Amino acid sequence: MVPRPRQLPPLLAQRDNAAIRRVYPWLAGLTDHYFGAQVEGVEHLSDRACLMVSTHNGSWVMPDLLSLAVAFWRRFGLETPGYGLFHRLGMQVPLYGQWMTKLGAVEASWDNARTVLAEDFPLLVCPGGDADALKPFSRRHQVTFGKHRGFVRLAIDKQVPIVPIVSVGAHEVFFIVTDGRRLARWSGAARWLRLKSIPIALAFPVGLTPGGIGAVPLPSRIRVRVLPKIELAESPAAARDEAVVERCFQHVRATMQRQLDDLASTRRWPVLG
Repeated sequence: MVPRPRQLPPLLAQRDNAAIRRVYPWLAGLTDHYFGAQVEGVEHLSDRACLMVSTHNGSWVMPDLLSLAVAFWRRFGLETPGYGLFHRLGMQVPLYGQWMTKLGAVEASWDNARTVLAEDFPLLVCPGGDADALKPFSRRHQVTFGKHRGFVRLAIDKQVPIVPIVSVGAHEVFFIVTDGRRLARWSGAARWLRLKSIPIALAFPVGLTPGGIGAVPLPSRIRVRVLPKIELAESPAAARDEAVVERCFQHVRATMQRQLDDLASTRRWPVLG
């Protein structure tokens, strides 16, 4: 008997294999040739339930995450489901949000994250969010997760491994002068749009612009490193223990920072690599 096709929850069924097949050659060409992306450690990627915990750079351009997506599809095939949590505001941008949904983006929430993992699919999370993606150029090689510990609680609660991912180069597609955290508070964006910052970037060809809007991204050389999985040897009940969560968080973050420092040490020039 031919097995019946797997019925996915409506949230996950929005991922569109046909759309991925159409856009994949363009994304692969962009990351391979324009950004010269190199992804190390692809053998550590998984097509089963796990949390791929990544730094996030380059604002809306996301060349590091696009390079990772291309590497994932090359390893497991375009039909293999993989999902990523995406900021609510980005999901609401016309066309952009729709296409991200077709590629596997789901709105960031606890329920959505649990749905992906319950179906035994890998889930990409960027705990630093816009604070990490839009930090000033001078801090581009810092893992900036702030107070976000939810990914650790999720990994412990659902008993899934964490696959850490770091990168360099994506924060050089334009140059963020200030993260604009005060501006976000004063304008109300922090409260109403859940934006922690309204950064000001120096970008080609527009000059100074908020968040790199209107910029043509520079062809910065992207380097991504996927690290061996981290198994948090804790019982699900430990997800409610703040001390355990904090200890696990510091271990994951320190591991990522060491590897990011190592990647950054090999980079001689901004943009050129």
